[in-house]
Amino acid sequence: MNVMRKNIASILVLAAVALGAFAACDITLPYTEVSPAEKTLVNSGMDQDYEFTYGLREFMQYSPKNPSGTNLIPYYDFFGSFALKLYVVDGKISFLEITNGDIPCDQFGFELPSGKVPCVFDEKVVPNALRLTTGETIAIFQNGELVFPFVLDCKDLSYKMTFTTLESTREK
Repeated sequence: MNVMRKNIASILVLAAVALGAFAACDITLPYTEVSPAEKTLVNSGMDQDYEFTYGLREFMQYSPKNPSGTNLIPYYDFFGSFALKLYVVDGKISFLEITNGDIPCDQFGFELPSGKVPCVFDEKVVPNALRLTTGETIAIFQNGELVFPFVLDCKDLSYKMTFTTLESTREK
């Protein structure tokens, strides 16, 4: 009984010492200021209109048994048929054109509009979001990339598309 009390007392003393040691530490994390232009997808100072064409860099599948995920693109040819085109007008993303190609799933959860449709790049939310003007989210801007996380029918599996720039052109 005395041994148990001594062990408990020793544990409490060690916990108090450890807590005091951490409380006395001055932990300062490095901070790098990011200019507003670097926080956004498109530099608002652009003086020309541009078109950006995106394809898929990754189509990741995650599961409880594989939390790091598997990129499905090397296993299926149809991912190459996906295309997203953004139109920048007066320094703002104003329109998009999206083609799901031959991808056999409905990852967006709504019928994709055809042709060039109006959109907005919402910088008031974190992460920033690329949305149709009707409110549906097409992608979010996270860690310097356009991505779209989603879940299909099986709730144990989740997915994330990561877009990559294939081409950018300045309109005349």
